[in-house]
Amino acid sequence: MAKANGANGGGADPLGGMADEEEQPAQRAMQKGPKKFFKLTFIVYGDRDEVEPVLGIASGLKKAGHDVLFITHHSYKGLVELWGIRFGPGNPYNPHQQYSTEYSSMIMSGQSGDLMLSKMIHLNNNFKLIEEATLTCIKRMTDVILCNSLATVVGLAVARRLKLPFMGVYTTPETPTESWPYMPHGGGKGSFGWSNSMTYSVALRAQWMALRKTVCEWHQKRVGVQRIDDGWRNLAFIHHQDFPVMHGFSPLILGKPADWGRWIHVTGFWVTPMLAGWTPSEDLSRFLAAGPPPVLISFGSMASADEEGLAALGLEAARLCGMRVILVSEWPGFTATPRKIPRLQQKKRVCGVVTGTTPKDGSGLSDLPSNVLVVDRAVPIQYLLSQCSLAAHCGCTLWTGATLKAGTPSVPCPFVGEQRFWALQLQDLGVATSQVPIEKLTPDSLASAITATLADPSVRKRAGEVQSLLAPDNGVHAAVDLISRFMQVRGVKRCFVLFCFVLLLLSESILVVVLLFLGVELVSEFMHVRGLQRPT
Repeated sequence: MAKANGANGGGADPLGGMADEEEQPAQRAMQKGPKKFFKLTFIVYGDRDEVEPVLGIASGLKKAGHDVLFITHHSYKGLVELWGIRFGPGNPYNPHQQYSTEYSSMIMSGQSGDLMLSKMIHLNNNFKLIEEATLTCIKRMTDVILCNSLATVVGLAVARRLKLPFMGVYTTPETPTESWPYMPHGGGKGSFGWSNSMTYSVALRAQWMALRKTVCEWHQKRVGVQRIDDGWRNLAFIHHQDFPVMHGFSPLILGKPADWGRWIHVTGFWVTPMLAGWTPSEDLSRFLAAGPPPVLISFGSMASADEEGLAALGLEAARLCGMRVILVSEWPGFTATPRKIPRLQQKKRVCGVVTGTTPKDGSGLSDLPSNVLVVDRAVPIQYLLSQCSLAAHCGCTLWTGATLKAGTPSVPCPFVGEQRFWALQLQDLGVATSQVPIEKLTPDSLASAITATLADPSVRKRAGEVQSLLAPDNGVHAAVDLISRFMQVRGVKRCFVLFCFVLLLLSESILVVVLLFLGVELVSEFMHVRGLQRPT
């Protein structure tokens, strides 16, 4: 069967899931105040699983009337413009190429800590990224800068240089807490509160050592700070206590820790709606109508580490379990002329273990079997999940939230970072019977996990219950509302301070000066109580 891709309408509204006739929270929040619309600049680095959730927020802000610029990797230009957002090139490196070359061995062996530090060292050697982002923000007179966790060191440096408000938009719960260990380094559940806190101390200090060169050089040359101590108190920008932060997971699934401040917000899973006007291809529609709901196999952005090997693993798992399978893969061989089929060669190492079962004579599949359809990432994962009976995925925050909101049982196959944490959470929720981590990922283990999960009716029932629980949870709308209120309150405060200054010039009374000072303090306290500004 031919590889199927999605079709998309040309001039459609990017946020088809947000009805025009329904008043949005962001629009309600902007009905008051001296300024209704703002210029927002997103700086987002990372793979597609990290960029795509933030794109949903940027699209919601654009729909609410804000002027949005999205600075990210050059390779995501088409994806950003597909959502109708202005693209700002910031990082010339292609995450897909990095995952397939220098990061491949770390991903395929599950070395979370080494992978995160390598990304930090990469940023440390690219001082030019901060310079370019600063010039971009100056030219467009940006009102606020928003960054994901990997781009925080760049975005916060720019915000401090230009004295702009800053907000973090983190897909992974990375703010230090005693409730769970540090996730980007592959933390699981953890046990004791003090041991969980220790993981943040060790991991963030290691990151500071990797970033210290760029951060110190930037602040000395551009901000005027002569010395930056590497003590814990001066690491507030890494400790996330110098600016408001939003996290893209649901408080109904993972409650907000008691030791997080009021400036740390949990908005819900950022599952972006499908593009308005998108329709499935004929091959995809024909495959879905030809039999019962298939099984979805996707390793997300992790597939870039070994496109051919993981595609071959998925095909072999489909053959072993004997079920209809939709495989999400962007291996170039599927679109080549003539088309190629990945094979598991004997004694070939895939995912760090020997998985080869193909005979030495090379006999095997000459074409895709009739029970398998290959699609790429152009097909919305929300649509695929709504049509499938089960999803085997990498377990990142994007796929975890999408499967939970779709009511689809999971077989998590975690590689690195937060994926191991979410895999355990899916098991605890009862929507997954087991997980297949990268160290144990073989066609046999994956096929066995898929078969066992589908054979357990309680998993499907529990997935439906979780879906009903998350029905009122709309993380994208909540994030748009929060950002709009954040900017609105800052605008009110600026106008109030200017008004007080004018009154002060017109009055010589000491009492008026005191009253005005108390008024400013009351406004600041109001902002702090609402959690809309950084703590003092």
